[in-house]
Amino acid sequence: MALGIYKAGQGYWVRVLTAVSIGVLAMAGAAWGWGQGAAVRLPIASYTFGITGVEGDLGVGSVVDIRAVDTETGDMTTVGTGVVEEYESLGVGGARVTVGGFSSDETRDKALDAKSLETQGFEAVVREGAVTSNTIFNQIFLQAGVAGGILLLSAVAIFWVAGAGRKPVDFLVATDGEMKKVNWSTPREIRGSTIVVIVAAFLIAGILFIVDIAFKWFFGAIDVLQT
Repeated sequence: MALGIYKAGQGYWVRVLTAVSIGVLAMAGAAWGWGQGAAVRLPIASYTFGITGVEGDLGVGSVVDIRAVDTETGDMTTVGTGVVEEYESLGVGGARVTVGGFSSDETRDKALDAKSLETQGFEAVVREGAVTSNTIFNQIFLQAGVAGGILLLSAVAIFWVAGAGRKPVDFLVATDGEMKKVNWSTPREIRGSTIVVIVAAFLIAGILFIVDIAFKWFFGAIDVLQT
């Protein structure tokens, strides 16, 4: 089937408003998808440690022992190894080092609580609260992908429903034809009907108010209602 507008020019406004409605829903769905993408916890690829008390040299590609406190014994133990991906000296015994390529998933998880990094000819203390995680890719890419996917699917749906799909387009064109047969009220008739409804609403409210006052007086007179 050739891609093109089926019955172009027919049912114009019904098709346009249908497309706009789907578009509004699509934007709402994209906003929802953006928020959901932000809530997804991406796998950790590496950690960046702020370290101090640096002794020795450390190069990119070096394998370091990651040491943390054992929660059961309280002793400092090696939880595994990692590979240095970036190293930046900050002077005065301080540095910033990014470590990935963990020896195991358990090491990657426990590295968040690292207290020191060690390897041959190098030793440093990890500063408290100076560990940040680096995901496998930026979270915004996932958010954009989810939102963009929803918008793309919605665009295809709009094109199919309001443009190329024979059955949905036939339905919209037929709807447009039926709408043209409707005997729409004139502005004068609408104004008159609106005034009648407003006046009737006030009259009914006034009658109910008077009836309520009458019942209140009557039941008070026969000592059924204490006022």
